[in-house]
Amino acid sequence: MCKPLTGSPPKPPGPSAAEIEAQESSRRAQRKALQEERRTAAQLKAEQFEMTQAALAGRRGRRSLLSGKKGGRGFELSEAYKTKQTLGA
Repeated sequence: MCKPLTGSPPKPPGPSAAEIEAQESSRRAQRKALQEERRTAAQLKAEQFEMTQAALAGRRGRRSLLSGKKGGRGFELSEAYKTKQTLGA
């Protein structure tokens, strides 16, 4: 028959100072890499925003009647304005 255990089993030894230092340096390296990744992502996002703004800025504003979509057609005059006296003006 088994003999009942007396007392609690011994606790395993904790991590050594070298192991603790290695874990801390690993955590610091991971944090630094994550911060660098976030910084890079923020820069990329800012660059894309600037490119989008530059692309849209060229398309905005007043459009010329000659260089616009309807290039050279301008606008239509009502038939009432197209007489011999006004000559379409």
